[in-house]
Amino acid sequence: MGLEFVSLLDHGLAESASVLTRGFSDYTVRIAMSPAILAQMARVDSVDLGASRVFVREGRPVGAALLARRGWTARLAAMAIVPEARRSGVGRAAVARLLSEARERHERTMVLEVIATNVAAVTLYEAGGFKKVRRLVGFAGPGAADGNVPSGLTEVDLREMAEVVTHDGRRDLPWQISGETLAQLTPPHVAFRLDGSWIALTDPSVPVVTIRGLVTEHHVQGQGRAAALIRATMARFPGKEWRVSAIWPEELADVIEQAGLVRTELAQWQMEAPL
Repeated sequence: MGLEFVSLLDHGLAESASVLTRGFSDYTVRIAMSPAILAQMARVDSVDLGASRVFVREGRPVGAALLARRGWTARLAAMAIVPEARRSGVGRAAVARLLSEARERHERTMVLEVIATNVAAVTLYEAGGFKKVRRLVGFAGPGAADGNVPSGLTEVDLREMAEVVTHDGRRDLPWQISGETLAQLTPPHVAFRLDGSWIALTDPSVPVVTIRGLVTEHHVQGQGRAAALIRATMARFPGKEWRVSAIWPEELADVIEQAGLVRTELAQWQMEAPL
């Protein structure tokens, strides 16, 4: 096939962002990349721009992949093939190469998320050795505020919340809601604590607010405090539309639904491949 796999740093951020944007132009969720977005992903999501790859065939870029890395685990944060190069084996060759390079770096696991209805991509990853771990779901709506804002609702440092997620949260949280990711968030993101539960939000001054993280300390888990915290923050910032991106484990959906949010149609598979 004559494919070359070039580092994003060598290919250039602007050119790499352009390739990804072309590859996602007809995706279920349209994504427009830019050098600024790539730099943000490098900081928050641990995307390694040196290990990320642009796929070049006959001198022309035909796709790209973003690789994030933490410890022994790598994450395929994004992969896109330009429309004219699809169904030509580029995807299969790219997945094999990315896994091979991860093994050479002595990483032990690669994870990814893929939209559940993207059957072609799911099939591609399964053929490459990935297995489905769980469904990830999203939510939206005006929510169900608790009325008055509780006096105990306290704004906290995002780093402090990240420490609680790392200590008291589930060990297998998806990458984007893990303590490591939350620790990299900065204002205008905010975090709050109430009665042993903690929540991280995107900028609450805008009309649509996304819940970026949620955790309850071990000693008070199972008491409905996380849902109460969500409702309290809804009361603190009234009149907003609330979102949870489709990166929330389906088995933890109850706590979000108890706060009045409704599951959206978009869902993803969290997948994993041993190396």
